[in-house]
Amino acid sequence: MHARRRLTVVIIAAAVAVGVTACSGSGPAPVVVVTQTTHVPGASPVTTPAGSAGASVAPNPPDQSDSPPPADAGDATATVPSTGSGSPSTAGDSASSITGSASAGPNAESDGFVPTRLKPGEKPPQFIAVSFDGAGWHEKWQYWFGIAKKVPFHFTANLTGLYLLDEAHKNTYRGPGHARGTSSLGSWNTPGEVKQEILDLNKAHADGHEIATHFMGHFCSDNPPGADVWTTADWNSDLDQFFDVWKNYKSIDQIPGMPTLDVPADEVTGGRTPCLEGTQEALYPALVAHGIDYDQSFTRRGIVWPDQSPKHKIWNMGMAEFPMHGSIPGYGPNHFQITMDYNFWYSQEFDPSTGQMKDVSAAKSKADSEQVQATYQDMLDGALAGSHAPLLLGNHFNEWNNNAYTEALGNFLLDNCGKPGIYCVTYRDVVDWMNMQDPKVLARLQAEPPILGPPGSSNR
Repeated sequence: MHARRRLTVVIIAAAVAVGVTACSGSGPAPVVVVTQTTHVPGASPVTTPAGSAGASVAPNPPDQSDSPPPADAGDATATVPSTGSGSPSTAGDSASSITGSASAGPNAESDGFVPTRLKPGEKPPQFIAVSFDGAGWHEKWQYWFGIAKKVPFHFTANLTGLYLLDEAHKNTYRGPGHARGTSSLGSWNTPGEVKQEILDLNKAHADGHEIATHFMGHFCSDNPPGADVWTTADWNSDLDQFFDVWKNYKSIDQIPGMPTLDVPADEVTGGRTPCLEGTQEALYPALVAHGIDYDQSFTRRGIVWPDQSPKHKIWNMGMAEFPMHGSIPGYGPNHFQITMDYNFWYSQEFDPSTGQMKDVSAAKSKADSEQVQATYQDMLDGALAGSHAPLLLGNHFNEWNNNAYTEALGNFLLDNCGKPGIYCVTYRDVVDWMNMQDPKVLARLQAEPPILGPPGSSNR
């Protein structure tokens, strides 16, 4: 049994879409000077001085990729200056159902969100659920904690388990088919960075954010054998090691003064595979064996209500493929895109002639950021005009494209979280809300057509 309150699972038999694409290794993380300024509605937007355009990538089809945190990640800080009261004027009473005490009732989540069953004829809430892959950079933890102080916002952190190991003990890990002590991440944490990571995970948990798994070594098809060909035994091996490191990092690392990780291992009930790779047939039995009941790996065309795999009852919480706002050189208008930061970056700035992302100006990065923020808004407007299917957004703790995607997501959340009927919650919250619904009501929502654009678009 999980320590976390669990709801009775609603079983909805439905077809599960699989579409998976290949991944690119990101190379070294970009180095940027970060001075964050956030806004609430009516205030100035997030701004960041220009830095390096960043990591090089292999010319593979777009997907997602992790980078290790910079070498000084454990010491980095980001400030989110106060812009007034710290809450949007539009939040009204809706914020209380997200930020209230977990003792608000028997169904209250750790972040205070209280899932309730829809009444006859009642519209579902509009959820925005954000997850971050890797989750190993202190400066980014601080930044998103700061956003959560401004508006009612909780997020899911998909932890790469290797961030709990220091380099001296890297041989503890052996990825399926790979040499012991190797990974695709390129670097390992120092003892100080491991300590800081534990403290950040503890703060996230205490503040009501969710910790999920991003597995261990981030092996993808560009570093075979990758997740694209892993068997159930391979997935079991990686998850076994993830939870072993989670529970035994103190005895493994032997770092003096190591803090205690306060997050119970059995609260890890969701995850996302490296590079969105793998098959449901191989992955899902391993998830079930480790008490994981939802997965974020397999994308679907358009914004839809999630469903469960008929055989394994794993919730498919994959991101939407949605058209970019405006047009992109080389793609034109109406370019459908996996709604994750790395994929936006690939579509906007990948140079096939060099096999790398372009080194662009601060002005171009700002334009890219504004385009992504407008895409997020198109998604929300389309969902609100349609079935209210949740926005499932994916990002990384990274500074790609001069921080364009951090700014885009941060500004979008500050503009919308806490507005009446809009709830910026964890993936776990969305799953628990769906588990609570009448199966017939949920089935009707799942049968609604995919949302393929904002109101009035040619896709609708």
